[in-house]
Amino acid sequence: MKRLRLIKNILFCLLLGAVGLYLAAYSLWPQTVERYQPYRFYTVLTDSMAPYMPPMSLVLVRQLPADAPLELAPEQIITFRADRFGQQIIQTHRFSHTEWDEELGQTIYRTHPEGTADLDFYKTTRQDILGVYVFHLPHLGKVMLFLQSPWGLVLLGEQLVIFLVNQLIKARWAEREQQEQKREQPPQAGGSWRFRRGCAPAACSGRWRYTAPKARS
Repeated sequence: MKRLRLIKNILFCLLLGAVGLYLAAYSLWPQTVERYQPYRFYTVLTDSMAPYMPPMSLVLVRQLPADAPLELAPEQIITFRADRFGQQIIQTHRFSHTEWDEELGQTIYRTHPEGTADLDFYKTTRQDILGVYVFHLPHLGKVMLFLQSPWGLVLLGEQLVIFLVNQLIKARWAEREQQEQKREQPPQAGGSWRFRRGCAPAACSGRWRYTAPKARS
């Protein structure tokens, strides 16, 4: 039972450390992480995909290189960059269809929010599409936003240190309890009592050492 609990604690610690390292690496070297990790979490900030995807949902997206071929099915959810009134944002909407844009001279991908057929006014090109939807976790976006912040990383590191120190203290106490139990065990038949080497009986009163009998094969 104790061994199983120890294994669970070790696995939890490893998972917590892996999450912390991933968030720290992504905050410091996002392009390098994206090169080796094709998946990324995004947070839905608005209700444009409700009720299917409520606000502050955590969305896992499989990222696609800008030069990779893309085949989308109607109503498939994609994540893309968009220009909203001069502000660069990242949007997650449903794909509708493609059409040729004379002004841009290339194909654009038309999208729409959840629950309506009204198309977005964005002219989304292939280079704007970041990836395709895999799954989402409702309301966990707040947690991810906090963990990606400097205070979140500090709190995560602090909790990891506290957990490791707590496990070290528990291990030391368990070791001490085992030693105490061994000292309190009654002597076995056939053993012998001896004084500690280099100590006279008069000077070492009460410091007898018990030697257990050797097991016979």
